Amino acid sequence: MKQTRSKKRQWIVTANVVTLLLGFLVTIACSSIDCPLNNRVYAVYKLMGDETPLTDSLTISTIKFDQSDTVLLNRAVNVDSFMLPISYQRPEDVLYFRRSNANGWSATDTVRVRKKDIPHFEAIDCNPSYFHIIEQIEHTRQAIDSIVIIKNKVTYDSTEPHLYIYFKSLSD
Repeated sequence: MKQTRSKKRQWIVTANVVTLLLGFLVTIACSSIDCPLNNRVYAVYKLMGDETPLTDSLTISTIKFDQSDTVLLNRAVNVDSFMLPISYQRPEDVLYFRRSNANGWSATDTVRVRKKDIPHFEAIDCNPSYFHIIEQIEHTRQAIDSIVIIKNKVTYDSTEPHLYIYFKSLSD
């Protein structure tokens, strides 16, 4: 009888250890989801036309949701492309493009990016993220000649431009 009790206890201890080990492995497997490190998406603007790269200084700012202003691109020179974040709190982003040169000339354009926000689900353990569909671009024409939507769906993929931007030549 002692052997039977001893074997029974050994079996119970082994079963408990196996159960704990399996529970631990399941916990590890469920918590190792590959969430993106940065769940922000960026629109890629590519400069086109005669003013590429842009030799003038370019500063881009916006007004945040709390009505404070923020600079997104600060005095960039010799750029031919740049990436700007897209908000997920508003149906339209308003950007201020300020172009200036060493001779003291400057011009500021207002660019309105109307978009549709699409919630993107990675996993229940990941922070929420949003993709966007750019629906319309409106802008003033102080220094910008035109902006063309090339790829309207903005996701984590920032390898291709979403928008072509054409600046006016200073000789115009």
